[in-house]
Amino acid sequence: MNFIHSIKFRFTLWYLVVLGILLVLLSTGVYFGLSHGLHNSLDDSLKLRALQLSNSKVGLLESISEGGFQEKLGEVVSLYFVSEDELIPIPARGVDVPTVDQMVMEAIEGNKSFATMNTSEGEELRLYAIPFTAKKPGLIPVRPRISSQLPSGALVVGRSTEDIDDALHGLRQILIISNLVTLAVAGAGGIFLARRALKPVDDIAQTTLEIEKSGDLSQRIPVNTKDELGRLATALNQMIERLEKAFKRQQQFTGDASHELRTPLAIIEAESTLALEKDRSAEEYRQSLETVTQEAENMSNIIDQLLALARADAGKEQLTFEEIQLDELLRDVASDADVLCREKGLKFEFGSIEDVTVRGDNSGLRQLFLNLLNNSIRYTPSGGSITISLAKEGNQAIASLTDTGIGIPEDEIPNVFERFYRVDKARSRADGGSGLGLAICKHIAEVHGGSVEVESRQGEGSTFSVRLPIA
Repeated sequence: MNFIHSIKFRFTLWYLVVLGILLVLLSTGVYFGLSHGLHNSLDDSLKLRALQLSNSKVGLLESISEGGFQEKLGEVVSLYFVSEDELIPIPARGVDVPTVDQMVMEAIEGNKSFATMNTSEGEELRLYAIPFTAKKPGLIPVRPRISSQLPSGALVVGRSTEDIDDALHGLRQILIISNLVTLAVAGAGGIFLARRALKPVDDIAQTTLEIEKSGDLSQRIPVNTKDELGRLATALNQMIERLEKAFKRQQQFTGDASHELRTPLAIIEAESTLALEKDRSAEEYRQSLETVTQEAENMSNIIDQLLALARADAGKEQLTFEEIQLDELLRDVASDADVLCREKGLKFEFGSIEDVTVRGDNSGLRQLFLNLLNNSIRYTPSGGSITISLAKEGNQAIASLTDTGIGIPEDEIPNVFERFYRVDKARSRADGGSGLGLAICKHIAEVHGGSVEVESRQGEGSTFSVRLPIA
């Protein structure tokens, strides 16, 4: 698979996009936070310096005019006075101070203010202007020198922002480089983690492809984690296991059905061939026809049962659910079975029969209990007995059918409800059994929300119990 079209790439890309946005927001916050802090610190230092200069007026004019402030931290100090309606500046010697007439006039009027100006050389200055009042007369050292009484004026203190700009420029470079390095490392780590996290998905895909190529449903996906992908692998393993069992059942079903139908067909073919080889008596023809008829009936029964199971598997059964008096239905079914019991020399008895109402399909429940009775009659030797009873247990009705037949070996009990399964195949075929009756019983009970259970001891008999929810 192309890596660009993989989930790992999209996962890593989205991860980097989110991380990049967070880094940009964080870097922006750090940059502007530091910038705001440095500029506020510069403004505070200008305020403090202006306050110091305004309180130390002795020699201030001379110091300014002589350039005494030029070397102090890149400091610029200027005084401004208004004399005869003219604004007279006293700037630092050799320092180009930008025109600040507006803020000077505001300061002379008593308002303090900040301003950021650029010199002719392009250097940025942060300026702070406060009112300045001389406490005694003096000379204003201007060129040409003018003697005058010192009027009120403005003191302007300024410092270059070059150090702040350098610090912020360095911070920008650090943030850009660190963010790029972080994104590169995070991208590599994201790809690594995505591959590790999605490796079970690759294992799942690889295993399913191997199963598809080989057709071997016995393979399973390795499960090494208990997270969502581990649960997905477990669920897929369970699905593969069910598919494997379904295919095995299908293969067994097909083989058993073919075997069951092949036997009566072989008998019919053999009887027909023998009957046609030479002239026979009417009695011999009658026996051959009776054999053919019996095997045809067996085939018809097997086909009907197969069709019933096929409709059940496809969910196309026509069932009509209604309230049914289960005790009456059992008595009705037992009256039909009583005739078969007398023919075989069996004793049929009723146990405790309680009045119970269930919701179900009348013909389906009748078939369920007839199949169980026929099964008991088939495997109970002459002289034995069959007892049927009905009781309530909580919200369930329990119909029990007990016989004194040959019983079922303990290791065979879990398999008796499987299709075409017979404990004694030879005897079952001789008696007309196909191994589908109990499978149909199980399906009918489950469709009605119930179940069929069996308890048996070999040589002592069996008890089949049908549990159905009470209406």
